[in-house]
Amino acid sequence: MGNGAYQTAYFLVHLAFYRCDADTAKIPGTRRVDHRRAVKAYERAAGDKTIPSDLRPPRVLKRTLDYLFHKLLPEGGFEATHTFIRDRSRAVRTDFTMQHETGPLAIECHDRCARYHILALHFMREKSDFSIALEEQQLMNTLQSLKEFYEDQRQRYQSPSELEMRVYHRLIHIRDQRERHDDISPEILAHPVFKLTTQFRLIVQAKSSPITKTSALVVDGEAMGVFGQLAATLRDSGNLVMIYLVACILERLFGKDTIEDIEAIRGSLTLPDIIDG
Repeated sequence: MGNGAYQTAYFLVHLAFYRCDADTAKIPGTRRVDHRRAVKAYERAAGDKTIPSDLRPPRVLKRTLDYLFHKLLPEGGFEATHTFIRDRSRAVRTDFTMQHETGPLAIECHDRCARYHILALHFMREKSDFSIALEEQQLMNTLQSLKEFYEDQRQRYQSPSELEMRVYHRLIHIRDQRERHDDISPEILAHPVFKLTTQFRLIVQAKSSPITKTSALVVDGEAMGVFGQLAATLRDSGNLVMIYLVACILERLFGKDTIEDIEAIRGSLTLPDIIDG
């Protein structure tokens, strides 16, 4: 992640590491911090207390996610690194927000964070110390930021992943039966993937009515038939990542037995492959 001098300029160094061992962030045999392994922790925005030099520029934020998702996650494993990566990726998103960055790099980084949170809902759901509600809220916050970025960039930049993220947003908010008047482009509204997602959502809402925050959601053969069409459409376009992540969301919404052999969908895709899209 760059040399120590470069890191010092942009990172608030915290010694907490994913092994919960402060010494792992130190240079062996010394008391000095190894800046290649220390990552800025999440802190609540403090308004005028924020020091500009504490905010990492977009290119550094991307490199931070590269480190978290390409090095730390594969080496440490999902469960062991989850708390650390969730916190540090949240800090990345906060730094983008504090700088009012909404362009292509901010969108790309938020895309990766969204995919990571979906994976966490799948891999961590049965762990006793895992909060599904907290993880789901972080996913929703990430997707909400992306919606705002799309609207801000509408006349300047069209993200190639907007359709994907819109689908995740519609699925994870399936309990919300109000149709939002989002600023969605006609191309996305007319896309078969978006239309099938909307059809699936409407069927589930109709069969699950009345829907509350805690009521069971009903997914029947008709709805799963639509999911099959959605998966086939995505498969035709070679988008296995999206099929897998949609399956992970359905598992979260309807239970672990909803999708048979979910890992077979993933195939040979690595976690960094999925997170990068």
